[in-house]
Amino acid sequence: MIVREKLPVRRIIPTKSEKGNKWSKHKKDLKVDFNNHCAYCGSFDGFAKTYFEVDHFVPKVFFTKLGNIGLAQYSNLVYSCKFCNGNKLAKWPSQSEDVYNQNNEGFIEPCNPEFDNHLYRTIDGSILWHTDLGKWMAVEAFKFDQREREIKLLWNFNRTRISIDLTIDLLNREIEGTEEYNEIYTKLHQYYPTYHSFHQQLIEYFNNL
Repeated sequence: MIVREKLPVRRIIPTKSEKGNKWSKHKKDLKVDFNNHCAYCGSFDGFAKTYFEVDHFVPKVFFTKLGNIGLAQYSNLVYSCKFCNGNKLAKWPSQSEDVYNQNNEGFIEPCNPEFDNHLYRTIDGSILWHTDLGKWMAVEAFKFDQREREIKLLWNFNRTRISIDLTIDLLNREIEGTEEYNEIYTKLHQYYPTYHSFHQQLIEYFNNL
């Protein structure tokens, strides 16, 4: 399976100006363009303790002196959970703003479909790699291996949420009291214990960090 539910697509023209150094003003646009998910680990922005931030794909340290990329340049901004952003920091093996990766170290721009050629998600929600570059991103950059429980819990929590939303949609299409309605209603309520369980596990996990 792919890591993200859907490939993010940045809008060409953001609603806020790209001039100046207030990159956080683009957060609302980025949240929409990245489908409410972390660009790197695919975590859904729906659990309060996850927190989401605006990441500079090419780190600020490599372009602020050269001036070729603006601090609020939308094409270089990424919607990221704080854990991926915090692990990525200023990691940039090429040391060049124009070279994203070399010698199987570095990054694939998350809006590039090629991103999904290097990483994949297992059936239980872990993130592994297809390539050596994918391994570098997973282990060295974002530390998916060290964050496995967090990533699996967030993914399964979100999958259950999606199932609930889809089932509610089906329920709303049926007439209350019919056999079809009652079957879907029963199925819907079967999801809630699982949803609650993942929610509690996430609270305990993040409280112990």
